[in-house]
Amino acid sequence: MDSNTNNSHENNEVRKGPWTMEEDLILINYIANHGEGVWNSLARSAGLKRTGKSCRLRWLNYLRPDVRRGNITAEEELLIMELHAKWGNRYTTSFMHAY
Repeated sequence: MDSNTNNSHENNEVRKGPWTMEEDLILINYIANHGEGVWNSLARSAGLKRTGKSCRLRWLNYLRPDVRRGNITAEEELLIMELHAKWGNRYTTSFMHAY
């Protein structure tokens, strides 16, 4: 089997769409035991049929223990409006570099 055939076979195995609870638990447990790393390698090593990018985004945006979800405070909303007035849609990058 040549490398092109092998690559297309691997691409067919990549799962897309919503994450299952089982996949979430696999990712959480893998990171708890091994830490974050090269996301493409992590996806393969954990046995997930997801891309490294998908694993990274799932971890950073949903599963990471310090991800804060829910309502923002009035002060946070004011800060967002002030930064948006000053920086436009670029404020998040500028804000993050300021701290």
